[in-house]
Amino acid sequence: MVATPSTGQTRRWLLIAAAMLLGGAAIPGQAASNVAVNKLYQCSSEILPGWTGLTDGVKDSDQPPACFATDNSTEFPKEIIIDLDTVCQVTKVAVYNSLNGNTRRIAVLTSVDLENFEELRQYYFPPSQVQPLIHSFPARQVRYVKIKLYDTWRGGRGGDNCLYLREVEVYGEEEADSGSGQSGADILRLSALRPIVVAPHCVQIFRRYCLETQLNLTIGILGDRFALADQPGQTHWIDLFTQQLCSQDDSRQIQVINRAMPGQDPHQGAQLLTQMTQPGPVDVLIIAYGTDAALMAMPVNQFRRELQYLLEAALDTVPALVVMVTPVVFAGDPNLAYYSQVQGKQTQQMTAAVEEVAATSDCVLMRTASVLGHQLGHIDDLYRDNLSLSSKAQQALAEALGQLFTYTRPTD
Repeated sequence: MVATPSTGQTRRWLLIAAAMLLGGAAIPGQAASNVAVNKLYQCSSEILPGWTGLTDGVKDSDQPPACFATDNSTEFPKEIIIDLDTVCQVTKVAVYNSLNGNTRRIAVLTSVDLENFEELRQYYFPPSQVQPLIHSFPARQVRYVKIKLYDTWRGGRGGDNCLYLREVEVYGEEEADSGSGQSGADILRLSALRPIVVAPHCVQIFRRYCLETQLNLTIGILGDRFALADQPGQTHWIDLFTQQLCSQDDSRQIQVINRAMPGQDPHQGAQLLTQMTQPGPVDVLIIAYGTDAALMAMPVNQFRRELQYLLEAALDTVPALVVMVTPVVFAGDPNLAYYSQVQGKQTQQMTAAVEEVAATSDCVLMRTASVLGHQLGHIDDLYRDNLSLSSKAQQALAEALGQLFTYTRPTD
């Protein structure tokens, strides 16, 4: 005698079959979810200020911050890599284009190790309508999802080369034994995708009308522990940077006014701005916050507001070239000292806030993680402990910052 399934059982298996058709192989009682929601990503080009909503879970908006957009640069392809934080069993990727236009041919690739990517699908978006790519496949292990943007329809919002996406969704389940969270090395490898510095036109003006004509310079520093030398016998990246400036001209003298201190937040830094104009004007103001804010678990929205307030006050108070430096990445290595202080804490959200504030004010930006990502061998080469950088890393930061100020003095 064959048992006849009940109405409830029939309905359940019909739902499972529908889920398998729409999103790949589903596990009974364990529906796949969008594991990309609020996950951090890196883009090989700059992002339009405020247009950051690639993984915010909102897929029906063409406006910032819910929509994502690249800048108008002409370098193609432009690449985005989303880090799911852990290895997942993924069965579907959905990419939603935008009515803002431009985005044409894309490819979806996945990887477990950030080194070996496999292309799953190429797709052409139509020029003037929302028609998402929804690609399902048998379950596979995925940690990183890359969206490669090859070209443009042109004529869209913001310029011919601004590429827009409403959302990227990745459906799957986290593997139970894969661990979670990014290590410092993971973050640095991913950050190497991004340009090390962002140098607006004001840098060229500064070189011409300050460095080429003025011998003596004053550099002001506002920041937290990252802007202070904290290892005996080690030369800090700011000191190495000033030495490089002096080496360009033997007669140059540089005064450094460093008002950074451990635990200082941007609001406290704003209160120190008046000290930057005494006894004379400051030529370069370096702002380096976010490391201690992450250690203290400061809400990122509060950090962003305070940093924006500081920058606005600085631009009003100190007539200087402002350089914003993103916070140091915590090594997250249990074999290095101070591991317990950084467990469960990361600086990526603070880094994103620094980048956003710098972009909206057209300031110079140096990405610490990108500098170190290009130097990465073993994590021990770049870190003395989980909070402090090695001499090699200090030198790399100084050289990256120094490249902004390299110039040739005109001959008589």
